[in-house]
Amino acid sequence: MKLTLPPPVQNIIGLLNWKVGPDVLPKSQLLLAVCLGAFAAAVFLRQAMDYSLARAAASGIGSAVILGAVAFLCAKVSGYQERLTQTLCALALGGAIIIFLTTFLRFLLFISLALSDTSENGLPYINVAELANFLLFPLFVWNVFIFAALFRRSFRPSVIVSFAIALPLVFIVDFWVPTVFKSL
Repeated sequence: MKLTLPPPVQNIIGLLNWKVGPDVLPKSQLLLAVCLGAFAAAVFLRQAMDYSLARAAASGIGSAVILGAVAFLCAKVSGYQERLTQTLCALALGGAIIIFLTTFLRFLLFISLALSDTSENGLPYINVAELANFLLFPLFVWNVFIFAALFRRSFRPSVIVSFAIALPLVFIVDFWVPTVFKSL
């Protein structure tokens, strides 16, 4: 018996494993708003594990704005403005899924280390956070590859240029944006 997933789920899986491009998504402003909202929510949840709620909310909104700005700039420079809506949906959706997965696994790691530690002098929080970052680094790399593949399929830059856009973008969203809102 072969399990067949619905086409929207197959399209999302195709985006995550680089087999399809953003053209499988409909050109919908509503879908764009939902995907950007999911991306902002994912960043919020991830940052709320380490920072205050205000800083996490600002990071989520700021990350969504930066993602949109980079996609808009790439569309403008490449001349493929008609692909902006679908590409931004795919970038936000792919990023949200990876960030939600990272947050979930990070949460499980924190809980499992807290529950398994029977001594009263457990691991300091910073050590657990560093361990989680180390173990979940492959998801960071996967996010870079997803963004690079989507930029490559959408705006037709070379592979090197796609990675030159994707790597700093993921780095900025994950690390730089929360630093900007340090005062919150």
